[in-house]
Amino acid sequence: MSNIIKVETKFKNIKLYVFILIELILCLLVQTTSSLANIVVSYSAIIIAFIFCLSNFNLEKAYILTLIGLLGTVFADLFLVVIEPRNQILAMIFFNITQVCYFIRLYFNHTTAKEKQIHLLIRSIAIIIAVTVTLLVLKNNTDLLSIISLIYYANLIINTVYAFKHFKISKVFAVGLLCFCLCDLFIGFSILDQSYITIKENSLLYFLCHPGFNIAWLFYVPSQMFISLSTKKVLDTSSI
Repeated sequence: MSNIIKVETKFKNIKLYVFILIELILCLLVQTTSSLANIVVSYSAIIIAFIFCLSNFNLEKAYILTLIGLLGTVFADLFLVVIEPRNQILAMIFFNITQVCYFIRLYFNHTTAKEKQIHLLIRSIAIIIAVTVTLLVLKNNTDLLSIISLIYYANLIINTVYAFKHFKISKVFAVGLLCFCLCDLFIGFSILDQSYITIKENSLLYFLCHPGFNIAWLFYVPSQMFISLSTKKVLDTSSI
């Protein structure tokens, strides 16, 4: 029996190292490819993160929520990366589903009713502020995409904050969400420049929008890798 356990452990470790290696290689290739090759490489990194999570299948609530969240990301990137023309609204709907799944996973970490109530209050206030700021800043340029994007980002930020609050439960989940935040921060800069406001070329904000390499995906691939890896922690504990 002990030999079987050792073999299973060795297999799991090999699978883990291969997954990390593949994702790191794809992260590099995203920066060095273009056109169709870049689309294939980029989307493959997202699909592989989902497949790795799926390969650890179990019935823990945190695992199921993370799996659905990663699947939501697969669909979101289908509409953003693969399909032409892009459907940003559908993509953001799926990204919102992803963040709701991660919110619920984090919500289950609370042990008291008071903690849960405070969490819901903070999240509600953050969403209200996000929508209000969108309306105030964009004014007549406000559209459905901008509103659902800011709601999504507000949820992502709150998720990241709470993931670090419960850092001991899953360190890699917290780091994954932080990378997710940084990715979307740079995407947000780019969208502002392209669709909503004019940014001066000699400004810092312009440099952040056009750094000369794909800075968003530099954070995005690791974010999905870490989030997928966080399900391995779920397998090793009875708590979520």
